[in-house]
Amino acid sequence: MSLPGTCVDPPAARSAIDRGIRAAVRLSVQHPIVVLASWTVLTLLCALLVALRGGSAFGTDIERRDGSDSVRADALLRAYVPEGVTPGRPNEVLVLHSPTLTVDDPAFTAAAQAVAVALQALGPEVIAGARSYFLDGDEALVSADRHTTLVPLVVVDPPRRIERVRAELRAAVAGTPLQAALVGSASIGLDYRELAEGDLRAELRIGVPAAIVVLLIVFGSVVAAALPLAIAAVAVVVALALAVAASALAPVYFLVTNMIVMMGLAVGIDYALFMLVRYRDARRSGDDVATAVQRSGADAGRVVAFSGATVALALLGLLALPTNVYRGLAAGAMAAVVVAVAASVTLLPALLRLLGDRVDALRLPLPRRRLAGDGGRSGSLAARAAAFAVRHPWPCLLAAGALLVALAAPALQMRIGFAGVETLPPSVDSRQAFERLQRDFRVGALADAVVVLDVGHGASTPAQQAAEAALQRLRAALADSPVFVAADALETPSADGRLRVLTLPMTGNPESGAAQAAVKDLRTTLLPRALADTTEAAGAPALHAYVTGAAARYLDFFALTRTWTPGVIAAVLAASFVLLALAFRSVVVPLKAIVLNLLSVGAAYGAMVLVFQHGVGADALGWQQVPVVEAWIPLLLFTILYGLSMDYHVFLLSGIREHWLRGGGNTAAVVRGSAASAGVITGAALIMVAVFAGFAAGDLVMFQQMGFGLAVAVLLDATVVRLWLVPASMTVLGERNWWAPRWLKGAADAAPT
Repeated sequence: MSLPGTCVDPPAARSAIDRGIRAAVRLSVQHPIVVLASWTVLTLLCALLVALRGGSAFGTDIERRDGSDSVRADALLRAYVPEGVTPGRPNEVLVLHSPTLTVDDPAFTAAAQAVAVALQALGPEVIAGARSYFLDGDEALVSADRHTTLVPLVVVDPPRRIERVRAELRAAVAGTPLQAALVGSASIGLDYRELAEGDLRAELRIGVPAAIVVLLIVFGSVVAAALPLAIAAVAVVVALALAVAASALAPVYFLVTNMIVMMGLAVGIDYALFMLVRYRDARRSGDDVATAVQRSGADAGRVVAFSGATVALALLGLLALPTNVYRGLAAGAMAAVVVAVAASVTLLPALLRLLGDRVDALRLPLPRRRLAGDGGRSGSLAARAAAFAVRHPWPCLLAAGALLVALAAPALQMRIGFAGVETLPPSVDSRQAFERLQRDFRVGALADAVVVLDVGHGASTPAQQAAEAALQRLRAALADSPVFVAADALETPSADGRLRVLTLPMTGNPESGAAQAAVKDLRTTLLPRALADTTEAAGAPALHAYVTGAAARYLDFFALTRTWTPGVIAAVLAASFVLLALAFRSVVVPLKAIVLNLLSVGAAYGAMVLVFQHGVGADALGWQQVPVVEAWIPLLLFTILYGLSMDYHVFLLSGIREHWLRGGGNTAAVVRGSAASAGVITGAALIMVAVFAGFAAGDLVMFQQMGFGLAVAVLLDATVVRLWLVPASMTVLGERNWWAPRWLKGAADAAPT
């Protein structure tokens, strides 16, 4: 088959893009060894940087600069209480448990003593303090069945030290009757990082072999199948190095590694697939190697460049969101896409020039009629599906549309949040410790709410008295709270007296609905009520109150996401409309593309809600039912899916428009264009589904949701949308598909080509 070679971008832009692509390909053809050597050196240097710095470059902290309540409170605390609001308060809890012994047994005591010795050996620069039942006899640190005891720890700089503390603890209890597990924000963050690394291995273990199988079926040659993998590997390594370098300038969220690997594999393989198919077509048509490489670079390279620009454009809006989660993940995905495009139009042509016809070496005994080689014959599955949709457009349109709408309907019940420690695998230490903590104790170990009262510079005595009275009223109101542990609340004034800070420990974890509901009530009801009388105190200025803490920060992150989502979606839709309108010189085509892409994205949302929130098929797939969809996933999923699906849409419509411009009518163009492009689309979609399925095969719920949503959307997009909805809708609309106002046609026709 041949790739569509029609206009996929505005004529003015096409001229500049064509010149750039042709120049890059020509350079690669003329100096293939230099280009290959340059990419090899760059990749090796990037790999070295990732190996040396990658392990410590990314963090688990979510940072925002949105002017929200928690951001203002944290800024005040950094400025006026730099030593921390609770410098001596435990920040990690060691849970010691024995299924057979109680704390009163000598063997339990001896093992606990060995743990204490190991902790003391770390020195005060690691463990600054600790409490223990064996030191002070505090029964509150012992469970009712006396098989478990808590050792609250003050760990210095927990993000950096927690791995060392955990290693020492595991060594100390090895061979003893005790089980030791840490729970706290740092230990939970460490577990998330370790699980993310394991999920990355699962992604490679499942996604790469599946992609290899598809590539072997597509090309029937080991060498040809290896080239897209090489391009993807280069894209992943270079993009990871860029992320590591960026981490020296700004905090980068740790999930960027998994995002780069997923996107680098998916688009790197797909873009190389497009180029290789076009190169082989050129060779079969009689072109010599150099000419075939340049033709494939000029024709397929334009499609690849447009595809990369489309995905990058969709992700661009996320960079405006003032948080390192969206910015880091979007920038990582964009870096992978940009590097994949650059390698596809330079490194791949150089490799093809050097290999020539040896690209088909090590052929496999497969049928000659393969996904990328059926030429769009009328007997192919794609051709039959398109022909059926053209013959029966309304039934296909209604049936396929109803299917996607039905799948999308559950998305109306989507609830966003963050996966808590209870969603970690049962074998993880921090989850085991958290469950024992929840079952046997009532302590605020993981969550707290920090109330910050700003009484102003040079605060008067009446203002201080008003602040004290407000905090006393608040503590009294929280005395019977099932969530706030008011008895353990700590009050910390700033050194200059400007701030009065009340730290309220909370039961459970900050991701829980109970904790977040309690913080909402604190912000909207309890705190305003406690402050109600302060403005009436003689001479006392109004107090400014803010609430921070992990649960409060999550609530503000959700609010940030809700605030920015409509604008990001509107910007992506508007940009894609303008781009497609100029590309196809039509208003109907971009409107229809927007509707169809929104249907496939909505269906992916609905499928996620069905599986993860409602548990439909979750057990069969080895996933757990959870109450929420990870907060950052819907918006990020939309931008990625919209970019990828628009890529396929442009590719398919380019083929249809090419045949339409040749004459023969709209109906024939729909059938021929759909059949001619469906082989590559199917192969590319199968590769992406394989990569995304590998992404979903890990232990972290957030990756399961992301991978599943992407896989479902791409699969629906390549089948229901491309094989049925597009041909059927284009048949129903007929020649109206290509309608455009006179000014749009005039602007496009007048542009230089």
